[in-house]
Amino acid sequence: MGDAEVKFPEGRIEVELRDLDVLLRKKFGDSLIVDSFTTCNLVPPGENYGSSMLGVEAVVRRDGQSSKPEELSLIAKMTPPTEFQKMIFDSPFTFRKEMNMFKVIGPAYQALERECGIPESEVLDILPNFYGGRLSLNETEDTFDHDAVILMENLKAKNYACLDRMVGIDLPHAKFATEELARFHAVSIAVKLKKPDVFEELKENAKLRNFEAEMFMEFITYLINIVKDVPVLHPHLPRIEKALSRPVSDIWNMTPEEPWGAIVHTDLWTNNLMFRVDANGKPESVKFVDFQTYMYLNPMRDLVFFVISSCQSEVVSLHMEELADFYYEKFLSHLARLDCDVNLFPRHSFDAQFAAAASLEFFHCMFMARIICADAKNDPSTANPEIVLQVEPTDEFRRRLTEITLKYVNENWI
Repeated sequence: MGDAEVKFPEGRIEVELRDLDVLLRKKFGDSLIVDSFTTCNLVPPGENYGSSMLGVEAVVRRDGQSSKPEELSLIAKMTPPTEFQKMIFDSPFTFRKEMNMFKVIGPAYQALERECGIPESEVLDILPNFYGGRLSLNETEDTFDHDAVILMENLKAKNYACLDRMVGIDLPHAKFATEELARFHAVSIAVKLKKPDVFEELKENAKLRNFEAEMFMEFITYLINIVKDVPVLHPHLPRIEKALSRPVSDIWNMTPEEPWGAIVHTDLWTNNLMFRVDANGKPESVKFVDFQTYMYLNPMRDLVFFVISSCQSEVVSLHMEELADFYYEKFLSHLARLDCDVNLFPRHSFDAQFAAAASLEFFHCMFMARIICADAKNDPSTANPEIVLQVEPTDEFRRRLTEITLKYVNENWI
């Protein structure tokens, strides 16, 4: 049975992790035994729409019954609990994509860095450790069901944490993430330049998923009605409506100008970045998570979306140009380290790509503001995303919508 024929149960399902031992044996071998494991919901409704996230505490023995017990702290990423969410996020497609990032793309990036002489201690380490994945308990057929799971390390057990999405990301954390983002994109482009045949295979999985255009049209109407209620935005209504009227499918099908095209995350917001800080509270490591929607696009789209959607207001208003400069510096630095010709990427071309990326990300940033500003405790749409357009917008959402729009107007991005 192919994915197109999969029918999920109506309503909400109770997501349950089964046959953990079978999954872990793919990584540790057939001698592994799972003595016991417990699971719990890791995030409340509204903190992760595209999947169910279970914390897993397992006691295992790697070499049979006589070996020493070992505790594993893991995350089981499983299907979202409602049919609506599965449809919106096209779960069969996105789960395959994310597993491909762990199994194929990430290792290909690391292999290139090693070939270019990057010391092992410095090889790109932006993903959580992967412990295995499946699309169904029945892995002999090409099926997808509610037993699909991606198993990875629990980064919280290693002192990683997301920042508060309502507060936003400060400048030190923003710069730290920007440097890693520049490197992530640079490695992608380096593989494209140095191993084009390999990169073509990687690109095959970086395609647009199916989505319901009608739902986005309803959200655009929702946004425009809110904008009309904000007096300071009235003079800019024609520009705003023109920018929002651009077909969403065109925005996501936009072919990047070469040589800039890279595999980009496309959803790098607060909850998809996990930082570890030192004793003084300064960031010392960051991991990118949730690779369900990566695509082959202009890489500056990640940078614009990250800063506009997730950074503190002061960072957006006072430091966006600084972050763009910093990104460009680190991007070129890592390309050079990988023996790529940096003359292919002049500054004037970068500036043009950045402005183009910003223009394309307007709707995306506005859409994300609705998600970020949702009150996880009191907003009913966090538990039932199907009613997201029926909920009265909060004052914080209106403020962010206004802030984003004025930034776009002042920069002439729309």
